[in-house]
Amino acid sequence: MNWFKANPFLGGLTLLTTLAAAAGLYFASGQHAAFIEQSDAYANNVSTLNNLLSAKPFPDDANLQAAQAEDKRAAEVFSGLASAVAGQSAPRDNSLTPQQFQDKLSEAASDALAKAQAGGIALPEDFYLGFAQYKTQPPTAAAAPALGQQLASISNVVRLLLESRVTEITAITRTPLPEEAETKEDQARTEAGKLPELLLAAFDVEFVAEQAKFRQALNSIANAQPMVLVRLVGVANSKPVAPSKENPLENAEAPAAAETPDQPPPIPVLFGQENLTVKLRLASVSVSAAAPKE
Repeated sequence: MNWFKANPFLGGLTLLTTLAAAAGLYFASGQHAAFIEQSDAYANNVSTLNNLLSAKPFPDDANLQAAQAEDKRAAEVFSGLASAVAGQSAPRDNSLTPQQFQDKLSEAASDALAKAQAGGIALPEDFYLGFAQYKTQPPTAAAAPALGQQLASISNVVRLLLESRVTEITAITRTPLPEEAETKEDQARTEAGKLPELLLAAFDVEFVAEQAKFRQALNSIANAQPMVLVRLVGVANSKPVAPSKENPLENAEAPAAAETPDQPPPIPVLFGQENLTVKLRLASVSVSAAAPKE
């Protein structure tokens, strides 16, 4: 103690050095233990990997036969599903020529235009069921059968809209089919039969309708034959602003107060008088082989 009192600086330095050395030993001991643990884990993983790489599993005939039977059963299930879907899709005529497709397209467009005019339903200018590019130019021979199949679905959807008495059909746009490929390489793949057996052919339909007519049209399309799938539904109300509760006479449906000066104004109809602008994303089922005959 006398030495520490006589040499306070050296004593403090000695104490600090002793504490630092103890801390260093503690840290080194912890890191060494962690290193040993990680080294053991690495050695175990290397040993497991080497065992797996050098293993030679003995083939089992029973397991092989079970796997082959499962593959065969799965193929039968998918084939049956494809046949069932094809049976509810528009029939595909693989012998349909480009000129025959153009004739069918012209006939379908003329029929839709005549029905729309008879029902007072507006159609867009140059309405051609989404196939405007084929009005003057025929498709390729490889694309004609698939286009004819999709034409049957789209023309049926248009018929259902016209029968539902929608106010207006504003647009029909199609996503090009794989058979409509423009490059020589894509055409070669198409002709080589490398397309999937079943393909969802998407197209958009936009129309304006009253609420009741919209419900009728949507129900008809959901149950349509040939089958189409409803992928997306977008609806915009023609009156996005709610009617006034404080001043009912400001509503469009309310009669003017001057017409009935001695009577209170009737309660206006707040809902049910709006038109809806609807956009449907639909998908017909395109089958790359003719549907099986019953």
